[in-house]
Amino acid sequence: MKSVFRKIVLLGLTVLSIFIVLKWDLIRYGWQQAKGQFSIIYNAEPLDFYLNKASFPDSLKAKIELVKQVKAFAKSEIGFSSEDQYQKMFDQEGKELMWVVTAAYPYQLENYEWKFPVLGKVSYKGFFIQKEALKLEQELKDKGFDVRLRTASAWSTLGWLNDPLLSNVLQYSNGRLAELIFHELTHDEIFIRDSVDFNENLASFFGQEFTKMFFEKNPDEFNQDYEDYSTHLEDKHALNQFIRNYIPRFDSLYQEIEGFSTTEKENQKYYFIEKFKAELRAQKFKNPKYIEFLKSEIEVNNAYLLAYKRYSGHQQLLKQKLKEQFDGDILKMLEFYQKNFNSL
Repeated sequence: MKSVFRKIVLLGLTVLSIFIVLKWDLIRYGWQQAKGQFSIIYNAEPLDFYLNKASFPDSLKAKIELVKQVKAFAKSEIGFSSEDQYQKMFDQEGKELMWVVTAAYPYQLENYEWKFPVLGKVSYKGFFIQKEALKLEQELKDKGFDVRLRTASAWSTLGWLNDPLLSNVLQYSNGRLAELIFHELTHDEIFIRDSVDFNENLASFFGQEFTKMFFEKNPDEFNQDYEDYSTHLEDKHALNQFIRNYIPRFDSLYQEIEGFSTTEKENQKYYFIEKFKAELRAQKFKNPKYIEFLKSEIEVNNAYLLAYKRYSGHQQLLKQKLKEQFDGDILKMLEFYQKNFNSL
């Protein structure tokens, strides 16, 4: 009997060892992410700690009060289970905390994807350690992929944990801050396995619609914020529309150069991207941040283009659905997606 038991234990240990060897990168990455998240959660302080701190700027205290208002609105007017989220804040002291790597194939608009337990296929990979993000960025570039590395201002554990607010977002305008909270709270309600583009587009759409709804319900307090946010959205939609309209042209280019040599493909792609950037700089915006954006040096590649598709590629379709399928009732639309589109 002992011999049989020892064999079972040995077999189990062998299987576990093989699994660890085969999945070591995933296990190591998961440990890093868990360690990073729990460190932030553990060191976060209640929002009232900052509100009662004499040295904390009044302007940032006002942003914290706004977060509280948005959360209360999300619960009372929208029906989100938001009371446990963003009860605390982690002080970044102005430093970046998270980096996100995305990648795409060089001559087709297709995301490089990673596969994770529960979440399924995901077209981005986040890090709390910058050198790990830079390492992956270089590895993917060495393999010939188009890569984009950016910082992130928030993350969602999809309602599994109580997410903290990160202090850098208090620098956002009231409109952008409210939209961010609504966006992340939407992820807690709706998140579909293997459907990153759908999840991000839906959260972006609801985030914007609920922000407008929030301002409209509080006209005396947020009249100027609503005007500023409307200008921001107008410019944002114009930029997204410009890029969305250009994406089919990139698709056509890649089909035309399919049989070309790598050198010629690179040349054709380079000239087309320069044309894209020149036309982009000719766009007219009202928001100062968008005007400043046009003056900056923009690194454009397929990963950059697909980022816009990931977050805004389906906005027109969702807007049409809201009007035609739900008679303009955003809460009715939310209820439909909550009931029918949550696989986690």
